[in-house]
Amino acid sequence: MKNASLKTKYVVVFLGAAMVSYALIFAFIYARTMRYEMSNLQHFLDNSMEQAKNFVESETKMVAYASDTLYYNRDVYLVLDGCVNETDRDPGQEYRYWSDISDFMKSLETGSIINVCIYAPDNYTYKDTSRNFLSLERLDPVFMEQMEGKGERAVWSAPYDFTMPLTGEEKRVVSLTRRVVQQDDYSKTFCVEQVSLPVAPINEILEKADSTERGCVYLVNQDNKLIGSSRRSMADNMDLDFFMEESGDGEDGWREVSKEKEIYMMNRMELENTGWTMAAVVPLRELRTKSRRVCDGLIWGLFPIMGAATCIIYFFAGSFSDRIKKLSFQMSHWRDQDVVQEVSTDPDDEVGKLGREYKEMRREIDELIQQKYESGIAIKDAELKALQAQINPHFLYNTLDLINWEAMERDAPEIGELVQMLARYYKSVLRKGFDTVSLRHEIEHIVTYVKIQNFRFDGRIHLTVEIPEELMDKKMLKLTLQPIVENSISHGISADEEGEESITVRARVEEEDLIIEVEDDGKGMTKEQLENILKVDENNSHYAVFNIHDRIRLKYGEGYGLRYESTVGKGTIVTIRIKTQP
Repeated sequence: MKNASLKTKYVVVFLGAAMVSYALIFAFIYARTMRYEMSNLQHFLDNSMEQAKNFVESETKMVAYASDTLYYNRDVYLVLDGCVNETDRDPGQEYRYWSDISDFMKSLETGSIINVCIYAPDNYTYKDTSRNFLSLERLDPVFMEQMEGKGERAVWSAPYDFTMPLTGEEKRVVSLTRRVVQQDDYSKTFCVEQVSLPVAPINEILEKADSTERGCVYLVNQDNKLIGSSRRSMADNMDLDFFMEESGDGEDGWREVSKEKEIYMMNRMELENTGWTMAAVVPLRELRTKSRRVCDGLIWGLFPIMGAATCIIYFFAGSFSDRIKKLSFQMSHWRDQDVVQEVSTDPDDEVGKLGREYKEMRREIDELIQQKYESGIAIKDAELKALQAQINPHFLYNTLDLINWEAMERDAPEIGELVQMLARYYKSVLRKGFDTVSLRHEIEHIVTYVKIQNFRFDGRIHLTVEIPEELMDKKMLKLTLQPIVENSISHGISADEEGEESITVRARVEEEDLIIEVEDDGKGMTKEQLENILKVDENNSHYAVFNIHDRIRLKYGEGYGLRYESTVGKGTIVTIRIKTQP
């Protein structure tokens, strides 16, 4: 067993466990729970929908009763007939009829009914004098279209916004509208009777009927127009025509409906006398969620049994699982480790072989990284030392001193000053034994360099240093700023042209890194020039800049170096990011 393959060890461990039995038990319980939850939910919704259906039917019957009562009231005909046939018109009698009928119509506004109204002919004296008698001209043409071809049958409207005549309050209503024709000419409208029912109570009863978390109970009219729902947001996004078509032709009962890879359970109930349909739509995944909750509870009950099996598995698998974990951790975090931790390579199985191969690979990678780093440092040091070796410091200093004395004897102080600054410049450049210097030393170096250049450019270069004193002693690589300033001068100002250039040097600490910015107001660079400025090309005029960028990355890592921002005609900003050092 010790030297058996990893596959064999796993087979032995998992054959001792009853995982197949657990899977079968879980599947059985899940299926039974699904059927139970579905049956329970369907039964509850059926009862709730039946109650909601009875409520809506009761409300609509009250509306139908009010409409019929108004339709068969002969006083309405007596009053309005006087407007059509004015030969025997008695204004006093007409007013009494109007007053009685108005009171009668108000008495019909019981329960949820909010408006009983007659749209009267234009020559009716008392039209628009109360909320119960309005002009036919104010009737929405949509209602006339709905009643077209229906004779004197009452027609239910789709939901619409109705403004209460007296209060101005806006309510969502459905209306039962009936056209009354003239006795001598059935093609002409005698008047239109309308009874309105608010939608809000219907929505409330539908919300109470809906016991689901993601489902919806809704009510539609004969044209599948939404009247009310338990969840307005969901109902508005539902394809009601699709669900009504899929639910069958007037067949009540539950059925599965598929739409856009989603399975729904759906039931419908037809309402009497209105042509309306009440439907419930429940995503099947809601039932699955409830079933999973029950199964999760049962799984927790199986923990004691599984615990015993787990102990057995742990006993057999512990000999190699810990080794795998250690090896995996080292392979994913090897860059963060300074010392390679020893991985057991015994016994001679797959894990042992993998450990030995990993150790050998890690050793080779570390050697290659170290070689690359050392070679990079050596190349850059060699380049710098070669540059320094090209100049004999003593010969150079002696020559500069000689020129300085000659300048003083010939009364040329400007030449003497220039020579002294040139001497300080090269003393800084040729300073041996130091790869890093203080930020103060670099600033002094570029100040000297700019003074020398101003002799050439007649003082047209303005250098500004905005660096806090506490940052001046921070360490950085030698000869970092001068090539950048030189690049700004050489590409930003010409000796043959008039004009001035400002160069500003700033520094700050950001996330424990030292950030130095060199900004100029020179000619700027194009997008193409920016893309090429840090590319490796010894023929590139910006090779010194790339050299600085490469030296910083070799010294501090890939996250450090130079970053350029430039706009043509406005200038350039060079950002230097290095690690802070005291």
